[in-house]
Amino acid sequence: MQQNLFSPFVAIPADFERWSKQCKALFELLKDMQLHRREELLEITRALNITAVVSDLRHQGAVIECTRNGEQIYYQLTAMTPNSTVRKGIHCATCRCSEQPNENN
Repeated sequence: MQQNLFSPFVAIPADFERWSKQCKALFELLKDMQLHRREELLEITRALNITAVVSDLRHQGAVIECTRNGEQIYYQLTAMTPNSTVRKGIHCATCRCSEQPNENN
């Protein structure tokens, strides 16, 4: 991934071609580095399990923050790295869309 501090992220074409359609759609939405509601992600990707698509993009090196505000869940791309940002066995409560709000949010 290439990053310019004054513009959105740009995927290297060779990397981008290997991504799934859902992963590409999610990246296209999040690359503006703004907060996006969970419903936006679902609409743009047409995914049945949006957390799986978020995880796929994290495996491509995306740093995606998720926060809960009341009943709304927001996602934001904050950086791209050359390596997976998924830590095995660790998932945040917000991403799992748990019934109980994360106490830290």
